[in-house]
Amino acid sequence: MKENLFEIIKDFSKEKGLDHEVVIKLVEESLIQAAQRKLPYNEIEGQIDEKTGKINLSHFKEVVEIVEDSNNEISVEDVEQIDPNAGLGDEVEYEISDREFLRIAHSTRPIIFGSLKEAERQMVVSTFTDKIGEVLTGNVIRVEPNGRIAFSFQNKVEAYLFRREQIYGENFTFGDHVRVLLLDVNDNPHKDSQLTISRTHPGLLIKMFEMEVPEIFDGIVKIVNAAREPGRRAKISVYSTDEDVDPVGSCVGMRGSRVQTIVNDLNGEKIDIVRWSEDIDQYTCNALAPAEIESLEIDEEANQIDVIVAQNQLSLAIGHKGQNVRLASKLIGYKINIVANE
Repeated sequence: MKENLFEIIKDFSKEKGLDHEVVIKLVEESLIQAAQRKLPYNEIEGQIDEKTGKINLSHFKEVVEIVEDSNNEISVEDVEQIDPNAGLGDEVEYEISDREFLRIAHSTRPIIFGSLKEAERQMVVSTFTDKIGEVLTGNVIRVEPNGRIAFSFQNKVEAYLFRREQIYGENFTFGDHVRVLLLDVNDNPHKDSQLTISRTHPGLLIKMFEMEVPEIFDGIVKIVNAAREPGRRAKISVYSTDEDVDPVGSCVGMRGSRVQTIVNDLNGEKIDIVRWSEDIDQYTCNALAPAEIESLEIDEEANQIDVIVAQNQLSLAIGHKGQNVRLASKLIGYKINIVANE
């Protein structure tokens, strides 16, 4: 029974990539806790022998003149037969027998498994907290009937990609390797998943460009902002700190190779790479491309821009179901009204 528990502990630690010493300590504390609840001893110690796998539990009796509690005290006369060197006030150690261990076995298992889960939770927090805002690559391990997708990351840590964080129309199967953005690490033990991940957040698009474009990684090309309608279309604005480096061309890559890699990863999401400008007029025109702008008026108080276009440019400026103007508004941070010049 005891050796069995040790094997369970060892296998769990290995499978989850947990620090073995941390797990052993947690389990020892759990064993003591279970024993204190079920056995009539005041002082109990527990230790796991990692060489043999044996779980050792012991309790102590204080040497007294008159015994009032036989479970926790022993007389001076009786202790001479056990330990002649023990004197008044000393403590004598007794091993808790297998028979007594069986009395606590029923409550021991859930406490131990609770400790293992706690160790796993602590490991997830310590491993992933510094990775918030970064891209993780996970393997799909199952697609559940409610639509959420279960992923496995390093140390077999599981996380769910919920419907609201999934790209519309995207389908995965078991074993697929998928890139996601880590949004948060939850320290709540009652949550189904400690990791909050997303495929729809604009930050994923930004991180993918940082990974695919060396000029961005090196800090030569800077990303200002990104706006997405996941799986359909996105806009990302960039500028260069080096006048000899074209920020848009750097992001597009040779024959579109760099941007196409990201498009493919995001289920065909079309990406407009917009040249950022300090001049808000120019930035607005760039954001609404390929539509041609005749003029515009900025209302700073209302945080609004009225854009005038020719009649034949109206639908192009607005985009399919208003997509182009919505994304441009998010990108530049102003509400944009498109008006046809009559």
